[in-house]
Amino acid sequence: MSTKPKKRSSKKKQTSPMTAAGLISFYEDYESKIEISPTTLIIISAAVAIIIIFARFI
Repeated sequence: MSTKPKKRSSKKKQTSPMTAAGLISFYEDYESKIEISPTTLIIISAAVAIIIIFARFI
């Protein structure tokens, strides 16, 4: 029999505290086909809100 202890792999998988707590972060590069600037999004949102408000009075 061998008297030498077995070497364990020193390359253990490192887990972050958030991953261990069940909070998983994804690092995927995703590029949308439609790009809208924040200013345009605010203008569209305000316009839709105004249309809905006026539609309630009709």
